[in-house]
Amino acid sequence: MSPQPLVSVVVIVYNDARRLPTAVRSVLRQSLRRLEVIIADDCSTDDTPAVAQSLVDSDPRVRYVRLPHNSGGCGAPRNAGIEMATADRVMFLDSDDRLERHACKNLLEALEDADADFSMGLVRREYMDTKRQTLWYPAFFRERKVIESIDEMPELIEEALSVNKLYRREFLDSHRIRFPEDIHYEDQVFTIQAYTMARRIAIIPENVYLWRIFPTAATKSISNQRHRLDNFRSRLEAHRRIDAYLDAIGLAHVQRTKDRKFLSHDMRLYLADVVAGDPATTREVLALAEPYLGGLARERFLELPKALGAAYGMALRGDLAGLRQTMLFDRFNIMAFTLAEENGRVSIEGDRASAEAAPGRDFSDELAEELCDVTTADWLRAPFGTYHHHHEVTSYSVRRRDIVLRGFTHDTLGKFAAHNDWSMRLVARRVGHAQAVTVPIEIEHHDSNRLEWRARIASDSGLFKFVMPVEWSLRMEVTLGRHKVQTHLLWPNSLAAATLPIHLVSRLVHGRPAELGPDVEGRARLSAAAQGETRRRALRALDRRVLARIDDRRRDKRPSDQLDHSTFFENLQHLPLDPSLVLFEANMGTIYGDSPKYVYERMRQLRPDLKSVWVLPKDTPPPHPDTRTVVRGSRQYLLALAQASYWVDNQTLPAYVRKRPGQRYLQTWHGIPLKRMGKDVLGWDLPERLPDRGIGAWDHLVVPNPYFAETFVPAFAYEGKQVRWGTPRNDVLVNGTLTREEARRLLDLPDDAKIVLYAPTFRESLRDKRSKVTLPFDVDGLLEALGPEYFLLLRPHYLNKIHVPGTARYRAIDASTVQDVNLLYIAADVLVTDYSSVMFDFALLGKPMIFHTFDYDEYLMTRGTYFDLRAEAPGPFTTTTDELVAALRSAESGTTEHAAAYDRFLERFCGMEDGHASERAVLALLEEMDA
Repeated sequence: MSPQPLVSVVVIVYNDARRLPTAVRSVLRQSLRRLEVIIADDCSTDDTPAVAQSLVDSDPRVRYVRLPHNSGGCGAPRNAGIEMATADRVMFLDSDDRLERHACKNLLEALEDADADFSMGLVRREYMDTKRQTLWYPAFFRERKVIESIDEMPELIEEALSVNKLYRREFLDSHRIRFPEDIHYEDQVFTIQAYTMARRIAIIPENVYLWRIFPTAATKSISNQRHRLDNFRSRLEAHRRIDAYLDAIGLAHVQRTKDRKFLSHDMRLYLADVVAGDPATTREVLALAEPYLGGLARERFLELPKALGAAYGMALRGDLAGLRQTMLFDRFNIMAFTLAEENGRVSIEGDRASAEAAPGRDFSDELAEELCDVTTADWLRAPFGTYHHHHEVTSYSVRRRDIVLRGFTHDTLGKFAAHNDWSMRLVARRVGHAQAVTVPIEIEHHDSNRLEWRARIASDSGLFKFVMPVEWSLRMEVTLGRHKVQTHLLWPNSLAAATLPIHLVSRLVHGRPAELGPDVEGRARLSAAAQGETRRRALRALDRRVLARIDDRRRDKRPSDQLDHSTFFENLQHLPLDPSLVLFEANMGTIYGDSPKYVYERMRQLRPDLKSVWVLPKDTPPPHPDTRTVVRGSRQYLLALAQASYWVDNQTLPAYVRKRPGQRYLQTWHGIPLKRMGKDVLGWDLPERLPDRGIGAWDHLVVPNPYFAETFVPAFAYEGKQVRWGTPRNDVLVNGTLTREEARRLLDLPDDAKIVLYAPTFRESLRDKRSKVTLPFDVDGLLEALGPEYFLLLRPHYLNKIHVPGTARYRAIDASTVQDVNLLYIAADVLVTDYSSVMFDFALLGKPMIFHTFDYDEYLMTRGTYFDLRAEAPGPFTTTTDELVAALRSAESGTTEHAAAYDRFLERFCGMEDGHASERAVLALLEEMDA
């Protein structure tokens, strides 16, 4: 006889024969073997019964129950599974989802160790069309914990899934907790009862459940069919039942949390449908919600974030235009509304004319006005780049074979009127590819808050030169100062989609006409596709042509794009050097900045006869019209390296590069070292020194000061000439050519703000830029404690990325795309760093510095430093958010506590800067030619 199972997993299914085996196998393959699977079939009409029976036959742990009638929901089959379960613990799984490998084991161990009534773990959501994954309420699962009751953590009720939890069967039975069978969203009623009845709940950080979200066009699950009004009625009914339950047991504090969840999640989903949905449906939703919303305490609305609160203000007015504008901001961070200022108060206007005509409005005008008052909103001073402008198509036409789009751009905060250095263009990005086509726009009208423009998309612009189907996402790209932002171009639901008489342009085929219109989110798309048989014939012809070209290349031995860089570069060595060509590269070809920028600018002044080529990312405009740009690794890059007589770089050139006789290489480097480098790093050996590559190819090295000469130079065994002293990029910090006011204008930062620059060191463990540096302090707590006048500039090392919490996006600004870090230094009032070399540059400005070294001992052990930072630092050390707040407050007060240390630091590490390092570097590089 088989031992009694430890866990019963109820797998509910309805007409999902194809995916059911995957769900069941995810249970059978659990590391916990003593379990059973109960397939609860809600009277399917497809092959589900046969598939379920085959699963029963294949494994004795699988059982099957079929309901006599379809219930239309999830409650009845789950309840049937509970009644059939033989284990003392039970959990649930939907047929289109999966359990993680150790889900049952981890949840069972947590349940028993804590003697809890149920345990719960993390859920991953996977969007099956894009394979993108997100975590469901991750903040609740950051650490293992046990709570004695929901009173200890009432916000936990926001996580209302039933499927990521393992329940004691005795607990469910003793409190008669079952799923409602007559409504959808039964999870919410079930879980609120479980939360409030549990004497102890165990929470684990491990993933336990994979929630697979399928495209709504193909598979419309109950949760994703928000446009169906009967589902909204079910959601409202679920909340009414929860309200009655909480009122009966007297949990007012849980009720407050539940009301906030309804406003910020449940109802918000339906408000967001106004962006691209049918306005008539939104009106019906508001009419259905009106009695329920009217019963909520006004304080619940006032506790919402300003943007969402304003959306409810528009809903209370019955203003659908205003609701769409505010939901664009709440959902997509697109500012689409107009602000009005009166008597020192700022409010969102909306469309009052349409609101006055709205039928059935029965809400408080006073509450609506209060919700639309945004005087204290932090985004009123949001810098450009922290939000999106509202770009929308108003009309289209076809002129011959071209498409002419007309539209508007709404500028809520008046950035265009306040700045002269802005530009805008249309960008079509091929969906699923990196390819992009840019289209110029013409401004037809401009007032303080609104631009009207037109764009002509030519049929030969590259959008249609494909045999395969193509789809383009249309976006507007705005550049202002040092910022560049791309935003989806919106297509209003009032404008019909179009079939345009423009076909794929190809010598091989003409397919279906192009289609222009919105996607499911209301964003403009342009697509074209070849027709069936015509497309197949074209692809066969294309295959023959490609194969013929490959054969030709093999016979002629002509270089192809796949040739090894080393081989190709070697073949270029016979080309003559251009005696007037200088190649500049910074941060491995990613920016126009650092010392190479300042050497370049000074060289243009001293030697305007020389030609320059800059290594920059694709589509980056040149720093000057007469300067050519190339992309690192491209053939043009290799050709420029082979022919330039002078190289200027701040890090290293690719390993395949070989310097030729007659070429000169100036290495500026990119920072003064605190951490050990080169042969001073334990276990790191210097490569063989050769005169044509790597360090051996450097003819001149910029040496900022004696400390650099004592550390960096021997660490890399450099034996060439030294350009002493000073750093070219620091000239602007010393000579004052860039003012604080100009730096803040270029960054679009308020002139009266207090700016904190956070610039941490490089983290080797996060070299993959898909991984983001998590800030080692509570950003929201920091900004709240400091006050609304504070802004935080976040500048990670250029090989790292940084995560900016969405809740702080308007005051905690990702400055990683600002190419010239001097702008940040000059704009900032104080620097917060850990071990980054930015401390040596920033000290030249004499501004306060704080060292947030939460992992100092670990860093010393893993990397090592040339000196004890604690003994030499010109500012306080902090390890917690509270300490950091206190240090910033102290810096604001102008304390002189660290003045002596600051002077010593300047003298030892920064005292050789005179503002002329760029000129010395230019003269050193050109020494041989000028002799």
